[in-house]
Amino acid sequence: MASDFFDFKKFRVWHNQSAMKVGTDAVVLACLLEGSYAQEQTILDIGTGSGIISLMLAQRFPLAKIHGLEIDFSAASQAQYNFENSIYSERLTCIHTSFQDWIQAQKISYQLIVSNPPFYNEKTNFSIENKARSVARHDAALPFEVLAAGVANQLDFNGKFWLILPIPEAKQFSELALTKGLFLNKEISIYPRPGKQANRVVQCYQLSKHNLVQTELFLRNENGEKSEKYQLISNEFYL
Repeated sequence: MASDFFDFKKFRVWHNQSAMKVGTDAVVLACLLEGSYAQEQTILDIGTGSGIISLMLAQRFPLAKIHGLEIDFSAASQAQYNFENSIYSERLTCIHTSFQDWIQAQKISYQLIVSNPPFYNEKTNFSIENKARSVARHDAALPFEVLAAGVANQLDFNGKFWLILPIPEAKQFSELALTKGLFLNKEISIYPRPGKQANRVVQCYQLSKHNLVQTELFLRNENGEKSEKYQLISNEFYL
């Protein structure tokens, strides 16, 4: 069934075994994040799900080796299948493990870390009947404090950590990240369309402080069509 997968220009993402399907948040994050294109680097994708972000980064950064971490077995298996059946298979690896276990076992310094993390508060938000989807969306399995501390430990001194969050959670994370030695240096507010409030923010953190750069992206124009800027940054991926 077509709904079981999503086709991009250079790869197919099967996502029927992943709790979180291919969605706009992941695509926007992978399109907007910045890194080095010309040097070899190691990238960590925390909570890779079906592998969509890792695959997009493999296309964007042709010299990078990418590790995708996924705690859910079914999603990890599907991500590995997607990796192995892509033209980037030699540079992609999915590891079925939690971020906490990975950072305890590995001492790798990553030049780029990226995450579309679970952000609903387990204590205050609604429950989700599907257990795998609940883990993927709620922060109980990966609290912000653990994420920030782990990233600070694994990030190369000149590296960058990119993530996407709703507005309230982004503010919460930035305050917590500072206590772990991560400095917010870039922030891109994501608007569904003109006249609407921003509902997501893409953030970039580093281990050194720079002047905060703030920009914005409208996904659609007044007519409901993809905005010119969103088309520009996503054109290399979407069919």
